[in-house]
Amino acid sequence: MIRRAMPWSFMIERVLIGCYTVLFAYFIYNYMFEGNIDEQFFQFTNNMDYLTFVIVGASVYTFAVSTLMNVGRSLMTELREGTLETLLLSPGSRIGYFLGTFLEQFIRSLSEFVVILLFGWILGANLTNINPLSFIVVFVLVMIGFFSQGVFLASLMLYVRDTFIIQNTLFFAMSFLGGMTFPVQYLPVALQHVSYIFPLTYALHLFRSVVIGGQSIILHVITVFELLCVSVTYVIIGFVWLSKVERKLIETSF
Repeated sequence: MIRRAMPWSFMIERVLIGCYTVLFAYFIYNYMFEGNIDEQFFQFTNNMDYLTFVIVGASVYTFAVSTLMNVGRSLMTELREGTLETLLLSPGSRIGYFLGTFLEQFIRSLSEFVVILLFGWILGANLTNINPLSFIVVFVLVMIGFFSQGVFLASLMLYVRDTFIIQNTLFFAMSFLGGMTFPVQYLPVALQHVSYIFPLTYALHLFRSVVIGGQSIILHVITVFELLCVSVTYVIIGFVWLSKVERKLIETSF
């Protein structure tokens, strides 16, 4: 019952959180600030309106949380259900295991992503300039980034034998430092550098500039390169760390 109910409750929870974030931004923008935004905001966002900025941030953040949670908790779920030792002793591919977990969650995450975008569009987000080809290219890059971070997160959770504290701390840091509701440039310089350890920061920049803003992805080659470098770093650290944790667990079990 828990295995069947939890995915649905998680999906509803993430959609509601994303919609609440969008709705809060809508009320703040229209009724508290009366549509007035600081000039620096337009400089940092290439003249993007605040509602569209927040709606893209909430939808991509929800997609990140959804995929990271499922991939990151996968090994801990195996441990709690008593199937981890069997998995570790099997000759199955670890990359294949994580890819299967990621692709399973991708379908759910995509539906959550679309629902929040549609809700934001109803509230007035400007989504008319979306280029389908740019959307596909950026989405593939974003998937690579989130998958890589998910592998690292799975190794970390298995090492410390905890999910809730780690995931909640990580998601809070991502929402605050990743530029979900305000440009990263508003942060102190030290925190700006910290924000770029998260693939979410690059993902939001590419979505807002290329997919929504209509810019060519060639203009953001450096951002793409940095995102791929961060992704490769997460994957390498994740799998190396996982191999050590696996060896320790097998030695402890037998």
